[in-house]
Amino acid sequence: MKQRLVVIIDDEEDILDLLEYNFLREGFVVEAFNRAKPALDFVSKQKPDAILCDWMMPEMTGLELCRAIKENISLADIPFLMVTCRTETTAVKMALAEGVTDYIRKPVRISDLIGKVQEVIGI
Repeated sequence: MKQRLVVIIDDEEDILDLLEYNFLREGFVVEAFNRAKPALDFVSKQKPDAILCDWMMPEMTGLELCRAIKENISLADIPFLMVTCRTETTAVKMALAEGVTDYIRKPVRISDLIGKVQEVIGI
């Protein structure tokens, strides 16, 4: 079975480490970033199978990152999952309108998150 590349972006190191560990344990190849701009550079060169991203980050938000990816025709089809503490309905609607594939509220069970990624990439 082909190993799937997942990019995870979160500015909270403990969350980033936890997600990276669990996705690696499930057989994914993982690239983890604590800022969006380096992640965007990586995604532009190494098209991943899925992106998991927090909304609230310094320099560039997860929503701004999603916009940048979806505006690039060669990257637009990458599933982009927003994993965030933002729960207000307007935030969900805004994210989905910008091209977010799925909006997942923290806290989330890791097994559910892995299952959702497997679902959107067709495993």
